[in-house]
Amino acid sequence: MLLLPALCLAIPGGYSYGAGVLLLTSLLGARIWWFKGKSLPLQAWQLYLSAMLLALSWLLDSMLSHAGGSAVEKPLKIAFTLPCYFYLMWRPPRIQWLWTGTVAGSLAACVVAFWQIATASDPTPYIRTNGFTNAIQFGNLALLLGMLALCAWNAPPSHAVRWQWRALLGVAFTAGLVVSLLSGSRGGWLALVLLLGLQMVYWSMHGHWRSVMLASVVLAVALLGVLAIPKLNLQNRLNEATNEIDKYHNRGKANTSVGARLQMWKFASGLYQQRPILGWSQKGYMEQVSQAITTEKLDPRIATYDHPHNEVLDSASKRGTVGLLLLLGIYCAPLWVFGKLFRNSRDPHLRAVCAAGMLLPLSYAFFGLTEAFLPHNSASTFYFYMLPLLWGSSWGIRKQNLLLTDN
Repeated sequence: MLLLPALCLAIPGGYSYGAGVLLLTSLLGARIWWFKGKSLPLQAWQLYLSAMLLALSWLLDSMLSHAGGSAVEKPLKIAFTLPCYFYLMWRPPRIQWLWTGTVAGSLAACVVAFWQIATASDPTPYIRTNGFTNAIQFGNLALLLGMLALCAWNAPPSHAVRWQWRALLGVAFTAGLVVSLLSGSRGGWLALVLLLGLQMVYWSMHGHWRSVMLASVVLAVALLGVLAIPKLNLQNRLNEATNEIDKYHNRGKANTSVGARLQMWKFASGLYQQRPILGWSQKGYMEQVSQAITTEKLDPRIATYDHPHNEVLDSASKRGTVGLLLLLGIYCAPLWVFGKLFRNSRDPHLRAVCAAGMLLPLSYAFFGLTEAFLPHNSASTFYFYMLPLLWGSSWGIRKQNLLLTDN
């Protein structure tokens, strides 16, 4: 629970350590759950099966596309979360470790980002920090860590002073926000606006006006502070995006970052309309891209991308409506499970866990608007191993509060 968020962006391949320890512990501790004779609750099966169905669709697509042995890596990682659910049912983690991990992970990512800025060569026109992954993964996951920390706003540990606790969470959120801005990942900024807007609406509905004002001040100060760093050139990044949209719509220019995305979205949408049930597969998608470039229907730079930079269109064009529904399932299952628990509980600690459980799929859905985010190793490992940890924590809190039910 601590290592997964804390090391996620701090070291190369850091997202694997927490997941690996969880899996290893679950397998070595099989005697704890193997002979208990008790099945998983329906909620856990909903989370696991939604993930496995998506994994199987990825595996089938890879087999049809002759992707080789590497095609089984992500489906296997997802399949191995099953013993984690069983183990966590009998040994649920304490949720305080999640908040500690998100704070540590946000601050560690911020240190890495500023270290990269400090060591960058002077001739570089502007900097996009990328951590140990790439700029988009680094910025989005750091932003997610910061927003996960905010979920504990109303759930301080019993020994904590409320204002000190909230200050610590605010620092973690600010660190994640700063890393997102330093990464230049504009898709993450869109997700920030949508998710933070939802959070502020929730706070407002419950009368937490001071929290709304504080979050607004923190956001404004962080934005102004990062904009004041000339070498980051963020203002130009925003102006560049506006100009690229204008160039594409008015002159058909697709040889820019935004223009290429817009053209790929239109192209992938057209492929989905041609094969709406099962799609084209990864191999068929790339063949269609190659043909479209040959006939000058697509800009040649798009040949370097194996996806249309949109999660929904990527699934729809390659795996049709079937794949699209399976993708939506991995978003909707956690929203259903944790949303139901959130509505039925007044325990602040359980509600904090459930808020994190709902934030996770919402964040990935918004990140996926401008990037095929989930298939990346860092993103998929964090998502599919954080779900059992969050569910296990919610199970432990309900068990402790004697609110446990059969389903």
